[in-house]
Parts: sequence; C-alpha cells; structure tokens
Amino acid sequence: MTVVPHDLWEDFFKGDRLACARLITAVENDPEALPEILDKVLPAQQGGIRIGVTGPPGVGKSTVTAALARRAVQNGHSVGILAVDPTSPFSGGAFLGDRVRMQDLGDDHHVFIRSMASRGGHGGLSPATPYAADVLDAFGLDRIFIETVGVGQAELDVLDCSDLVVLVLQPGTGDVIQALKAGITEAADLFLINKADLQGAETLLDSLRFLMDISPVRKGKPFPPVREASALLDKGMDAVSTEVERLVQDCVESGRCREKRRTRLEQEIRSAIQRKLWDGYSVLAGADAAIRAAAEELIEIGGSPFPYIRRACSRIRIELAEERAGYGKKE
Repeated sequence: MTVVPHDLWEDFFKGDRLACARLITAVENDPEALPEILDKVLPAQQGGIRIGVTGPPGVGKSTVTAALARRAVQNGHSVGILAVDPTSPFSGGAFLGDRVRMQDLGDDHHVFIRSMASRGGHGGLSPATPYAADVLDAFGLDRIFIETVGVGQAELDVLDCSDLVVLVLQPGTGDVIQALKAGITEAADLFLINKADLQGAETLLDSLRFLMDISPVRKGKPFPPVREASALLDKGMDAVSTEVERLVQDCVESGRCREKRRTRLEQEIRSAIQRKLWDGYSVLAGADAAIRAAAEELIEIGGSPFPYIRRACSRIRIELAEERAGYGKKE
C-alpha cells in the first residue's frame, strides 16, 4: 500500500521544496512511510557530502554552520542544513532556535534549512536525522550540514551520520583535556576554536597542542587540524571553509566517504532486521505483556532476568526454524 501520495513524489523530484519538507516530516512522524521513502530516495541519491558540526552547548555551532553554508553556496554548492535542538523532557517540545540564528540564509533558494527536535535521541541528534539527510541527498543537495545539540564526551551519533565532523570549541569552557579525553576526540576531523577573539583562546590552543603531543595518532588517523575563528564577527571563516573543502576532497579521493556510506547502510540493514524480528516476536508472544509480567515477578520473588531472556530467545529460534521448514515445504 502506498503511504506517500504519488503527486508528492512527482513534486519532490521536480525540485519542489515544500514536497521535500513534507517528506522529512513523514520520516519524523510516520514509521509506516519510512520503507517506501527510503526505497525511493536511496537510489536517487547523488553523493551529497554530510558534514557534522558538533560541540558543547553555547560554542556557536549555529553561527559556524551558517558561515560555512554561506561560503559553500558562494562556491557553487547547493546546501542542506539539519539543525537539531533538544526536546524538553517535561513538555516534549523544542524551541528550534537554530533556525532563528540562520535567518539570513532562509531566503536563499540554494539553501534548504530544516530544524528538528531531538525527540528522545541521546547521541546529539534526532533518530530521524539520518533519514532526513537521505531525503536531502536525493533532493540534489551536495553539501548537507548536520548540526547537533550541545554535546559532551560521549554523544557520537554524528560520527555515524556524517562523512566528516567539525568539533567546535571555545575559550573559557574549563579543562579541555578533561572534555576531550573521551570518544568525541575520535569523531573530529577538524577542531575549530570559535570565539577566538575572547580571552583564553591561546590557552585553549596550547591545551590542544599538548593533546596532540601526547596522542599524535588516533586509531590510525593523524590528529585533526586546528583552526581559529570568530564566526559571529565572520573572521577566519574563509580559512575554515577552505580547510573543510580540503577535507571533503581528501575524504572522497581516499575512499573514506564510500566506506562511511557502506557502514551507514550496514547499520540500517542491521537495525531494520532487529526491528522486524522484534515486531514479529512481539505480536507472536504478546511480548509487552509478557515482559511486564516477568518484571513484576522478578520484583516479587527476586532473581535474574536472564532465564526469561533465554526462554524468549529459544522461542524465537524455534519459530524461525519452523518458518524455514515451512518455506522448504512450499518449494
């Protein structure tokens, strides 16, 4: 059954921006539409480069993203921006303030901006962000900027979603070595010291140099380049944009972009299989009620949940074996 209207697809492939926005809304809100949308957009992708912009809260990620997007347009690129804002754990709403900070780009027909609420995603992005990027790629945008919510040491969804990652820092945010010692260091392809006109920029730069001295190689990759800028004042951003484009070219020529896309497809296949298996088991065994009953029993009498887990997995294996046997009989 077709979930997305035929005329919406026609408008999308003709370059209609409203149709693109409606498809992104569908991948956010309608799980039933997702398989059909991916079936259509994945073959139509044109190799748009996905550039993650991440960093702690308040470092100026939106201003950096807008400055890079503006220069990408000047260099002849068509640009998509996915700006993720945190969802309130109390109201469920999101302010979507990143769009406000990019007002000057809103009227440029070479730029498509979409604000997204994080909607329970704990890795700095919305669960729908990778699919929204797929839609923008199929829409013909060749530079797709993905701006995360303010992140800390471990929110690494942007690494899986992007071809390269710009990590934005600013002076005066505490012990940079403490902040960078965890996985986010591995995610970065470029360190950008934003607000470099503020006091403490040189101290931050010295800390990064020290970090490079004690850790010159990260899992086979050289330590990323470091650049300084003040995006709000539009100072130093030409050099940052040039460095980003150099990294894009290197990513394409080295084959890393292709490897990243293969990894994303592997993850999507794996996740889809897991969802399908869970959905099938859930219907078969009344899983929600059974899990609730098992948890209640454990609260009452104690013990480990693993015997229940083993029984559930055994039942799945039996059902799969019976299903395979049934297919064999049909043949």
